[in-house]
Amino acid sequence: MDLDLAPLATLQTLDGYRRGFMDPVVWRPFVERVCQGHGWTCERVRPGLAGTFPTFIVDEQRVVKFFGPRFDGETCWRVEVEAAGLVEGSATIPIAPVRAAGPLGPGWQYLVMDCVPGLSIGAVYAQLPFDDKLALASWLGTALRTMHRIAVPAESALPRLRLEQMRAWFTGRWAEERRNWPQHLAVQVEAYLEAQAGLAQGGADNFIHADLTCDHILGQVQDGHWVTRAVIDFGDALLGNIYYELAALHLDLFACDKRLLQVFLEAYGLSPGPDFAHQAMATSLLHQFGVYEPLFTWKPELQETRTLEELAERLWKIN
Repeated sequence: MDLDLAPLATLQTLDGYRRGFMDPVVWRPFVERVCQGHGWTCERVRPGLAGTFPTFIVDEQRVVKFFGPRFDGETCWRVEVEAAGLVEGSATIPIAPVRAAGPLGPGWQYLVMDCVPGLSIGAVYAQLPFDDKLALASWLGTALRTMHRIAVPAESALPRLRLEQMRAWFTGRWAEERRNWPQHLAVQVEAYLEAQAGLAQGGADNFIHADLTCDHILGQVQDGHWVTRAVIDFGDALLGNIYYELAALHLDLFACDKRLLQVFLEAYGLSPGPDFAHQAMATSLLHQFGVYEPLFTWKPELQETRTLEELAERLWKIN
């Protein structure tokens, strides 16, 4: 598309990106251009759920998502296009089908998906009956076991998870992140990772979503019960292992409820061994994102934990 991208120059800085990446005034001309290029109407444009990349809902029928230079957007775009195609082709879980994808201009790409009616489960999670949460955990266990076994072509754009990369992620963010940890726990992290080095799970070739938070499960409440309509946002998908998948799944979607984790693992067919808690803890500490940092605010009782070994058992040990 031959389109003037000058209005997007303000997004080149992090502050500018935060201010403008979900601003419909900034993005409406680009949304319109994408829709016109594919012969679609574009009357009502509203922001979607704020994530990493600009996302807008058009006429309640389609979702237009843009990927730019920041946050390795081109790689995420390629990964999301391929991952959505793999999942849709295998029919393992419901997703929002991709209808179009292409370049917007230098440094920018777009993706268009069907709009799935409903809302994220995070918006209603606290009000859902516990039986609904158990049913979701069981369904996810069965569905993800199948999804993880999807055959991925050798020339795939999906990155492969490696321990060396995970350690680099940790090193790159830890100096800043540790300031938001309880200090008596922060000083233990590096020694804990060294002691558990043999348990951290890296290389594997399972197709994983890698960001299964409560924002990425869409559905509706019908007659007082949750109905899942789609799993979305495959931009962080990679070839990895079940332990890496568990970080977002348990610490966010399951809200650290080990009853849900146990039901999930049973449905998945994974029997936790004696080292499971420390395997999960060590792997999730090396996650690309600081998945523990928000927990100490969200669950302040965790600040009282004396050691990382105790925290691992408190969060991950299945009795």
